[in-house]
This record gives sequence, C-alpha cells and structure tokens, in this order.
Amino acid sequence: MVNGEREIIIHPIVTEKTVGLQKGNKYVFRVASRATKQEVRKAVQDMFGVTVLKVHTINVRGKRKRLGRFEGRTNSWKKAIVFVKPGERIKAFDIS
Repeated sequence: MVNGEREIIIHPIVTEKTVGLQKGNKYVFRVASRATKQEVRKAVQDMFGVTVLKVHTINVRGKRKRLGRFEGRTNSWKKAIVFVKPGERIKAFDIS
C-alpha cells in the first residue's frame, strides 16, 4: 500500500497518442509500481477533483540497452489509463 497522492501518481504521460486519448476522456499517468487501481482512482479524484469511472493499469517491462560491450536493462514501471466522467476535464492536461 502506497501513502499519499504524490507518491501514487508520479507524473502524467504526454505523447501524441495520449493527447488523442483525451478526446475520449482518458488520461494516462506513470504511477507507483505497487499502487492498486483503487489507490490510483482515489489519488486522481483527490488531486484533480474529477469523477473517475474506471482505471486500467499496465506493467511496462524495462527495455534491454547496450553501451558498447556492456548490456543492461532500464527499470520496469507501471502505467495507468484513467477514464473520467464525460464532460469533466483535468486542467493540467489542457494545452489550449
């Protein structure tokens, strides 16, 4: 169990694909690896004052990287797609 909204939501993910998802009231965040869907839902509702309908989480595996003859791996992390009630918006994502 993770404590506090700031520890659960690490940062929003803003790419061309995630900006396109916002038209369907979906927002994407990088979240703590141990955070549950219920914790993510509560953190988003408390931080941004929106109604969350559902949350999808994805465990993103780290990629293999090489630097010369040395091989390593980037860290694995967790991504959450948050579905917000139609008509509500998260102001932090508004570009215009």
